[in-house]
Amino acid sequence: MRKIKPISLAVSLALTCGHASAQESATAPTRVLEEVIVTATKRAESLQDIPVTVNAFSAATIREAGIQNAEDVAILTPSLTISTNLNPFSTRMAIRGIGTAQNDPALEPSVGMFVDGVFLGRTGLGLSDLTDIERIEVLQGPQGTLYGKNTNAGAISVITRKPSLDETEGYLEAEAGDYSMYRVTAAVSGPISDTLAYRLSGNIHERDGYYDNAGGDDLDDADDWNVQGKLLWEPTNELSVLLSASHVDRDTTCCGADAIQTDLVNDTLEARGLPRDKNDPNDFDIAVDQDSAFELESDLVYLTIDYDMEWASIKSITAWNDYDYSVSTDADRSQLDMLRVIDDVYSGDSISQELRLTSELEGNIDFQLGLYYFDQTTERGDGSAFVEIGEDFVAIASQQGLPIPIPFVAAAGDYLVGDNQLDNETWAVFGQATWHFSEVWQLTGGLRYSDEQKDASLYTETFSTAPSAILTGRSLLDSIATPIDADLDRSSDNVDWLLRLSYEFADNSMIFASASTGSKSGGFNSVSGEVEDREFDDEDTTSYELGIKSTWLDSSLRVNATAFYTQVDDYQFQEQLPSGAGTFVSNDAEVEVSGLDLQFEVVPWPFLTLSGGLLYMNKYEVTDGPNDGDDLEFTADYSGNLAATLVFPFADGGVYWRTDYSYMDDHDVSETEDDREILNSRLGWRDDNWDIAVWGRNLTDDEYASFTAATFAFSGMDAYFLAPPRTYGATLRYTF
Repeated sequence: MRKIKPISLAVSLALTCGHASAQESATAPTRVLEEVIVTATKRAESLQDIPVTVNAFSAATIREAGIQNAEDVAILTPSLTISTNLNPFSTRMAIRGIGTAQNDPALEPSVGMFVDGVFLGRTGLGLSDLTDIERIEVLQGPQGTLYGKNTNAGAISVITRKPSLDETEGYLEAEAGDYSMYRVTAAVSGPISDTLAYRLSGNIHERDGYYDNAGGDDLDDADDWNVQGKLLWEPTNELSVLLSASHVDRDTTCCGADAIQTDLVNDTLEARGLPRDKNDPNDFDIAVDQDSAFELESDLVYLTIDYDMEWASIKSITAWNDYDYSVSTDADRSQLDMLRVIDDVYSGDSISQELRLTSELEGNIDFQLGLYYFDQTTERGDGSAFVEIGEDFVAIASQQGLPIPIPFVAAAGDYLVGDNQLDNETWAVFGQATWHFSEVWQLTGGLRYSDEQKDASLYTETFSTAPSAILTGRSLLDSIATPIDADLDRSSDNVDWLLRLSYEFADNSMIFASASTGSKSGGFNSVSGEVEDREFDDEDTTSYELGIKSTWLDSSLRVNATAFYTQVDDYQFQEQLPSGAGTFVSNDAEVEVSGLDLQFEVVPWPFLTLSGGLLYMNKYEVTDGPNDGDDLEFTADYSGNLAATLVFPFADGGVYWRTDYSYMDDHDVSETEDDREILNSRLGWRDDNWDIAVWGRNLTDDEYASFTAATFAFSGMDAYFLAPPRTYGATLRYTF
């Protein structure tokens, strides 16, 4: 039976703390909420003036809530869930329950990640530390008539800071915490001439691992850095040219997992003088002989040109992205030598071009038109062995009661090689127009046509000395990754649309109703299946919303709510193979989700601001197809967050205290069910230049598995990928 955790506890916490986004200055308290400006509609508009469901986080909120990466954004956004298992590029992002992991690089994200308007083709490219951020916006529902790359569940838009043409400015921030953590972030910006300015920013982040590994290095440590450089040229009031380049480098023992081992495994470990697993899957105590590893290098360069005319403005975004990463992991999660993944290498590059024309005419109609081109290549493997069977595999797997004779189909030293290349070429034309047919009524229509061509060159081969390989040419590893040597191609085109009506029934208040569609293109399963079974179909989404945005009590109370219903046809989903090793991608016939999203912000007292959100999911299930009746994973009946900041003057500055509480009701995390409660708090003092604070995250030390894998059939092991434990530290920031 599902249950609601005591959100009343969070209310009492909120009454003693506060949310600071409404109060940048600690010495000038006010009972008026600060206006939030967003660019979700590709125009700078007030959050309350657009009939779109958006969660927005300002630079002040990002600092005070301690948002460091996209997973922190999800903690503060009830509709957004993010879960990672083997590595950041296999992360599952979902909005309102709709989303898939990218364990198979053939899958496109359901939730698009955009940085300054540039679409990132792989979710993992957006999971490193967020540096020098001006604003983060989370858009819910299909996005296609305003965004270059179509996304059918929603989008995360990250807007970074621009160079300053006015004066030299910047900041230096240093953090230290437990697990030997330190993070240094710096930025400087200023004019080079009257028309040319620069901005440089960077981040270094190191931390010991959360998992105490008795068999080697601790896992889930961090050794990351990134750097960004920007040049802004504004020769006239009409023309702006921004060139940006960034580099991300990650070297981490991600992603560890705790485990429950069988008596057979533990008895074997004990017989060899090795410690038995305590079979407490939440204690972060592990013992593996093959370290997990994730190494990434990524480069992004983009050129943004804005030109304003009397009747319209033109924006051009040209982007190039290139990345390489490798993954290693101990598949059996023990000190036995059973199955390991070593240097599973991936790479990719993309180039995109977006042109957008936005009307600036005075009148009752405004519009935007866009063209988009995207070309992406993704590769996995280089022909080298990356999956290997170890010396202990046959002895342990033979005693698991499997319906296959393990000594006949597997032998120590068997290995798997692969060399896959996936190419995707997309072009689209899109547009949206709004008719203000009275002072209080607006009608918006949007249309998008997209065409995609996908090619796949797939090569996977197993090498085995097992008797079955000698006699039949088949071995156990064939069931983990099906051998293939084939070139495949597919093409598809889609038409998506948007229709929305809004009515302003009072000052700063409106109701709106919308219907929209979205598409996610299909592809080719790069891991499993015979040649004729590799292709999976496009995924089509139809979404309906009825919402209200309202501001009350002399702008001291803001309440927004959206009721939604979404149907997804040919829903793309990815599951582990029955063995617990390997994955496959296919289509479910239909998925339906419906519910209510509520957001509020209030200033009950000049020194105190409260905010929060609640997502109620009335339905989130597969309604047709092979999994008919199943609930969607990682989705709960209730999810919510409460935040509050208490701010008051002190010693020529101000003291602030922010507390965030996040709750997610019981939900499937693949193979088990769990709930989640996270309590974060930050206490600090600041003035115009200095900000010093102490903070704690997951203060209740909630033991929570963000993902549990299917049982590893060859040893009976169950893996638990744990969310970070309680952490604490201090931050010192100087702004000039």
